[in-house]
Amino acid sequence: MIDHDGMLYYRKAEIEEMDWAYQLFKLNLQRFIADTWGWNEIFQRHSFMANLPASSFVIASLADEDIGGYCLMPKQDHFYLEMLLLAPQHQGRGHGSRMMQQVLAQSAEQGLPVLLSVLKNNPAHQFYRKLGFEVYAEDSFRYKMRFPDPGTSR
Repeated sequence: MIDHDGMLYYRKAEIEEMDWAYQLFKLNLQRFIADTWGWNEIFQRHSFMANLPASSFVIASLADEDIGGYCLMPKQDHFYLEMLLLAPQHQGRGHGSRMMQQVLAQSAEQGLPVLLSVLKNNPAHQFYRKLGFEVYAEDSFRYKMRFPDPGTSR
């Protein structure tokens, strides 16, 4: 898949690329997870590898550089965005929004909403709100968000 506007290229991850994806996860989210529950490397690595199969992880590349990825899991009546990761040096350049356009286009194609969960101390919740996601539930640690209309991507 190609995003011609931002020249992002998308491909399914290979099993051997999931270590790279885990390192990107750790780089982006370790501080938020550590501040919320503490960081246990063995637990986090095992959970990441067990819950985010390569077959469901899409890598985004810019030219010849892998810059991020996402894991969008189909459920019976919605898609669940397990993870959206972008290398810090590529944040703030519109690449995350382009990746989300891919996610929302896929959900619109199927006529299903996208749900996600984000830690309250992670400023990514502001990014999702800006894209049109709404909080439908929350607990002490996280917001549960939903893109309200699968037929529109902003």
